[in-house]
Amino acid sequence: MHVRFVEDFDWAQPGFTIAYKAGTSKNVRRICGEEAVAKGAAVTDDSVLEEPEDGAEA
Repeated sequence: MHVRFVEDFDWAQPGFTIAYKAGTSKNVRRICGEEAVAKGAAVTDDSVLEEPEDGAEA
């Protein structure tokens, strides 16, 4: 899941924490992305989902 962080966000799991800075766009695990979006710290980044116009793979 690609998201763009609009606020700093710490994704904490047992044994580790990943800190994301506001302004970064990342591919994250879906559970992390959904949590960040629900808390208002990120928005889905649909720009990375665009298909090339000629149909070729990137």
